[in-house]
Amino acid sequence: MSKSRLLIADDDGIILATFGKGLRNAGYDVIEADSGEAALKVVAEQPVDLAILDVEMPGLSGIDTARKMRDFKVPVIFLSAYESNEIVEAAVAEGALGYIIKPIDVAKMVPTIETALERAGELRASKAAEERLNSALDTGRVVNVTVGILMERHRIDQDEAFELLRQKARAERRKVREVAADIINAWEVLNQLAPERSSADS
Repeated sequence: MSKSRLLIADDDGIILATFGKGLRNAGYDVIEADSGEAALKVVAEQPVDLAILDVEMPGLSGIDTARKMRDFKVPVIFLSAYESNEIVEAAVAEGALGYIIKPIDVAKMVPTIETALERAGELRASKAAEERLNSALDTGRVVNVTVGILMERHRIDQDEAFELLRQKARAERRKVREVAADIINAWEVLNQLAPERSSADS
């Protein structure tokens, strides 16, 4: 089993200690927090693969803690002594990857934890792929606009315009997109500096 880092947050010291020990024995790297506030401090200071949060904690509840953990992109599982539709719906709304009812049986929890870790990995990969696609589309738009500007300015065809852009990027040892963005910005500045024509000139 991989040495995944788990964060457990529960205000019950006995549950925290026994649960933490059980997960360490199961092969995990475990960090314990006795409150939602303490859990947030942990994820702000170090990477965590999965947070297991007790729903009912004084101060910052597990649900509120999960909501604040979104900024750190930490996947969560919830612990609760109750199984109510209201709590389950709140957990789902916060993107929970699992929901465990106390009392805790570590052996039975491992498959839930592993499934959540696997799902979290899939979500990260999907998000990364989406960001790469968006970046590629944005680059394509910037380059296409610049090629159009060069075609109009120099009265050349599309292939010649792109080659001109590529040669400039190579000469400056920069990415084509960066050079293209500079050209667009310069073009926009020139357009803003164009003199206004009066009605008498038209």
